[in-house]
Amino acid sequence: THVSRTRRLLSLAAKLALAAGILAYLIVGGSDGLVRLWHEPKHWGMLAIGLACTLASITLTFVRWHVLVTALGLNFRLPETMRLGALGFALNFVSLGSIGGDLFKAIFVAKDSPGRRTEAVATVIADRLLGVLMMLSLATGATFLIDWSAVPAAVKGLVQTIRVATIVGLCGAGLVLLVPALSGAWLQKMIGAVPLVGPTAARLIGAVATFRDQKRHLFTAAAISVVSNSLFILSFYFVARGLPVQAATLAQHFVIVPVANLAGAIPATPSGLGTMELAVEKLYQAVAGGTGRAGDGTLVALGQRATMILVAVACLVYYLAHRGDLREVMHEVEEAEEAAEAM
Repeated sequence: THVSRTRRLLSLAAKLALAAGILAYLIVGGSDGLVRLWHEPKHWGMLAIGLACTLASITLTFVRWHVLVTALGLNFRLPETMRLGALGFALNFVSLGSIGGDLFKAIFVAKDSPGRRTEAVATVIADRLLGVLMMLSLATGATFLIDWSAVPAAVKGLVQTIRVATIVGLCGAGLVLLVPALSGAWLQKMIGAVPLVGPTAARLIGAVATFRDQKRHLFTAAAISVVSNSLFILSFYFVARGLPVQAATLAQHFVIVPVANLAGAIPATPSGLGTMELAVEKLYQAVAGGTGRAGDGTLVALGQRATMILVAVACLVYYLAHRGDLREVMHEVEEAEEAAEAM
């Protein structure tokens, strides 16, 4: 409707304004960094490696999703899921929506899998959760490789939070996968009786039961996620090595990037623009123990985002080539996003 579309546009405008405000704050506060970026030499080889790491990382996320799609028996070949993954990734930048890419993938798979829309959505949810859990696991491992004695108390608290969140997440996932009662028929029946959302929630729980019987696929997806997330973190590290900044260590990046990535996942700005950069800047200053230069984290975050945009441009070629065939799906994505904004 006209009202919902207007509300959605106003929400997007507010998010863009917030992103612009955060970036302006970071740029003004780190203006010395921009001067160094302009005048001091860059290591283009390191920046190229950072771009390659980003490309490899994003590509592996498409493969991970394909493994989860296969686990639920959805009939999609790897080239198809790679294409849909690329289109979804490009859509995150094209639509400026916070959930456009994930919604697009779920809706497109559901259209080609009649009667299995819920299972299609389950693959996207599982893909996102698995990525976050493996990212937190990598961050937890890295926290034991760093001396935190000289950092502020707030950072020490953050480290403990990461460790606790990882333990809770891994234990929760283990219980769901190892205890059949947590997704059994009785629970599905009970949840299914809830008005409106019950039947869909019950089918999502049923998808969990299917995943339990496909542990080999889950372990494969988890292994792919570890490699993909590691490459994503390495992209930040090599970008930092290529720019005129006081780069954090590799181990520190394995803590900084997961936390900043989670901050960027908060749907306060389009594609985490501004929030992720702010998180990297503050964490760069924190792990440096007060010796870091203002603006270094911002430059690293913006440099890595540039590699993401370049990869998105490559994916955009697919988007433009298939735009005519996607008109109906795009309409469904817009309706779904409007419904999400109204909640």
